[in-house]
Amino acid sequence: MNKFDSFDEEGLSLLSKVLITLFVVTYPLFVSMYTMLPPFIGLVGYILILNLNKEKVYVFAALFYLLNLDLNLSLPLFLSIFMIMIIYMFVYTPLKRLVRCKVCLLFALIIIIDSSYYLSLFIYDFIFNTSTVLADMLLVYYIVVDIFIGVLL
Repeated sequence: MNKFDSFDEEGLSLLSKVLITLFVVTYPLFVSMYTMLPPFIGLVGYILILNLNKEKVYVFAALFYLLNLDLNLSLPLFLSIFMIMIIYMFVYTPLKRLVRCKVCLLFALIIIIDSSYYLSLFIYDFIFNTSTVLADMLLVYYIVVDIFIGVLL
């Protein structure tokens, strides 16, 4: 029975786990169908970075969400996870020491994650001569909504 007790130690109820699972599975499908829905790459990256050593459910959900998003939008596989891990290793610790305000840290991390991810997508498109993402005002909309939803949460 101790095996099953450790699963519930994280403080998440069954309802919240089910809701997280439904969101992780269905939202990337809607993003691939409706282009006005933002992909929330920065917000999910922020959640992944903050909970890397804390909540296993959030980490697994964030990784699965990013993988699902890459597959549904036919983006380069694991590029989002790779960019978030690079930011975690080289940017997050010095930025956490520098910025004490949680909202300011969220704002900075979401902007850094989104801009580095979209920049790496543009570099990927240039190297492989593909057209994965168009550089238009929709990217700015994605980043602004990403920041706005992150500040509200």
